[in-house]
Amino acid sequence: MKKVFCVLALMAVLLSVSACKKKNAVVSEDDYVFKIGFTFLCHSPLYAALEKGFYEEEGLRYEIVQVGDGEAMNLLANGSVDGLITLMIGLIQPLANGLPVQIPLAMHTGCIKALVREDSGLMTADDLRGKKIGGGSPSAPAVLFAKRYLAGKGFKVDGENADVEFIYQSAAELPVLLEQGVVDAIILTDPAAQIAQDARGFRVIINNGTDDDYKDEFCCVVPVRTETIREHPESTAKFLRAIQKAAKFVQENPDETARLLADGKHVAGDPLVNAQVLKTFSYRASVSQVLPALERNAKDMQALGILRPDVDVDKLVKDVYVVVPGVPDSLF
Repeated sequence: MKKVFCVLALMAVLLSVSACKKKNAVVSEDDYVFKIGFTFLCHSPLYAALEKGFYEEEGLRYEIVQVGDGEAMNLLANGSVDGLITLMIGLIQPLANGLPVQIPLAMHTGCIKALVREDSGLMTADDLRGKKIGGGSPSAPAVLFAKRYLAGKGFKVDGENADVEFIYQSAAELPVLLEQGVVDAIILTDPAAQIAQDARGFRVIINNGTDDDYKDEFCCVVPVRTETIREHPESTAKFLRAIQKAAKFVQENPDETARLLADGKHVAGDPLVNAQVLKTFSYRASVSQVLPALERNAKDMQALGILRPDVDVDKLVKDVYVVVPGVPDSLF
């Protein structure tokens, strides 16, 4: 009887341990709630995945977090958001400063434009030498891109005897400054750039979606918290696969996407204008395209002096780029 009791007791312990392991596995993965940061129009796959049910299709448990202008880095840093879509160029400095994220997916090309008045006589970017350019702030991704773009054409973009002067004002005020002649050009991201162009008759002088040097470079990417990728790889993969499906849907159905975003009250503005903007992007969501975009942006930021000279760019790129198991390179 004593032997039988011991065997039964041992079996009970083993069953208890097994149950605990199963319970812990469910808590650590299947029950994890992935916090998705919702942002702007050009990040529409986040909304399309919601409206088309792709998150549910992948079995992802999720929570939506609204992200205001300029909040993305803080929310990623403090864990309020696990993943979102944002401009690669705005990530470089925070990454070098220790932002705890990695980049497993590149989302789309194009979304930054420089505009001039139709009567300005400015026809190409080279004509901006000696001119004033309005931008949101020194760290605004559109401004960083403008500096990167002009530096690539031989401009001195900062410091004494710079070839251009940047004037900083809120994005909403920039079209007014251009119209009044306070600045000679403005640099904006879409849809603000498209709206200003349509409403005021401005002309595009720089467009990263059509310029030969940048049209194939993915400007927007999907950063995900490193801790989330490490501790919840399955949930991360579900999130990434869902927005890959959504990106393909947006690419193939821009008009329907704009309507869905309007009906769901996700994005303000005229659906016709939003559809027009979406058609200028290329939503070829890709894992492998993260690497060239990351390398190029980081090296250019260091050459500009925005990234410290002591930053090991090769190590930064190696640490930040990550391939999450179970995520295809692309659906195209």
